[in-house]
Amino acid sequence: MIGKQTLISILGGVCYVLPLMAQEGAVEGMREATHQIIQGRIEKEKQEIYQYLDSVKSSGNSRNDDATITDEEIQLVRKLKAIEREIPLDYSPRVKDLISKYTSDNYNPYMCRMMGLGQYYFPMFDRILDEVGVPRELKYLSVVESSLNPRDISSAGATGLWQLMYYEAKTYNLTVDSYTDQRMDPIASSYAIAKILKEAYDQYGDWLLAIASYNGGKGAVGRAIQRSGKEKPTFWDIAPYLTQQTQNYIPKFIAMTYAMKYAEENNINAADTELSLRTQALDVNKRISLNQIAEVMNVSKETLRALNPSFKKNILNGTEETPLRLVLPVLDKKIATEELYAALNTPIPAAVTTTNSAGTSEPAELLKGGKYKVKVGETFASIAEKFEVTVQDIKSWNNLRGSQIVPGQNLTIKKEDSYVSTRLAHNAEKSAKKSQQRASTRTAYYVVKKGDTLSQIANKNGVSVGRLKSDNDLNGSRIKPGMKLKVSKK
Repeated sequence: MIGKQTLISILGGVCYVLPLMAQEGAVEGMREATHQIIQGRIEKEKQEIYQYLDSVKSSGNSRNDDATITDEEIQLVRKLKAIEREIPLDYSPRVKDLISKYTSDNYNPYMCRMMGLGQYYFPMFDRILDEVGVPRELKYLSVVESSLNPRDISSAGATGLWQLMYYEAKTYNLTVDSYTDQRMDPIASSYAIAKILKEAYDQYGDWLLAIASYNGGKGAVGRAIQRSGKEKPTFWDIAPYLTQQTQNYIPKFIAMTYAMKYAEENNINAADTELSLRTQALDVNKRISLNQIAEVMNVSKETLRALNPSFKKNILNGTEETPLRLVLPVLDKKIATEELYAALNTPIPAAVTTTNSAGTSEPAELLKGGKYKVKVGETFASIAEKFEVTVQDIKSWNNLRGSQIVPGQNLTIKKEDSYVSTRLAHNAEKSAKKSQQRASTRTAYYVVKKGDTLSQIANKNGVSVGRLKSDNDLNGSRIKPGMKLKVSKK
């Protein structure tokens, strides 16, 4: 017979266990309900993606493709939507094919180089795109357009990272002359493309249409919209009425965006490039040779040219009125500003020039009458580099169309266009006399930053406040951020 105390203990244990079991049952029920909700959402999303893919495959653009919808396609749509921000990243069979191409092993070396170049260019693009107020994803258009080659020129004459045409350069105030082509300038050209695309978006209200209009032209997009018969069509609605090039342009952009965003999982790693990731910029108000600066700074000519691609003849043709930006690598042993400006004023060594009967300086290898005799192993490019002109200049002066030259062939090199070895060396003595007369005075420029005062700027640059005011025609002491002040140093 069970005693009273024992019975109480048993009942107490049962009363303790029952609530625990009830709690565990409730928790399990909540888990099951949560699982069902998640599964329901996944199934709903999958069904929506399935319907979306079904509509894509049954559309006019894709009627010849296999109508079967695969798990791979569903996953691809899901991943595209995961990285979509302002610009629609729509799926199409062509997008799928291009994603496979860009993430393939065969394409990996190219994509790794694009990622490496992007380490230099993309932060620059992001800042400018943010400033103009357009989506950052637009930066991937530069990969599609030029493979991030600022010196790229198409057969139609489109130039630079963004493949801008001459009329676009003029419309957006980019300098294009015999020395400078700012379509090749990463910063100036990026401001131009950001404004072009923003204006197109304001017109169409659709980013894919805006991008398509940049590739195919607004006229072509306008006609395609009319032919579609829709009041507010998408790109895919008007695609059949566009050229094949423009039909492929949007899928290329979407696929490249995908490949760049999912670079790590596709083993796309940034490759080393010729671009220095740490740079400094100076405004230069005179004509200088990039080769000369490379020599003084002990950096390769290729490095300096890569950082300054807009200077066509390796000459920076700045003036007091329109100084130009010179981008330099930041070296481990940083060159002081004063030393750098001294380097900018260093004349070309006399060894590279000779004096003709008229007493003027010209390249030693340039024969009488401005002729140059081609040597074994030389190419148009190597000769253009030697005289710091362009290949196109040489071809134009000699009425040549092909890419072949032979040893012993005489080429005309026009002296008036060979400024580095000719004009600068010719003016070296004159510059030296001027420097003596001015007691070695050098002129630099300082861009006023927020919080700067005249006295701080004067102290920083070793000049008096009075001299600073005099050089810049300032009556009072008020200055604004962004002002460019002339700083004369002795």
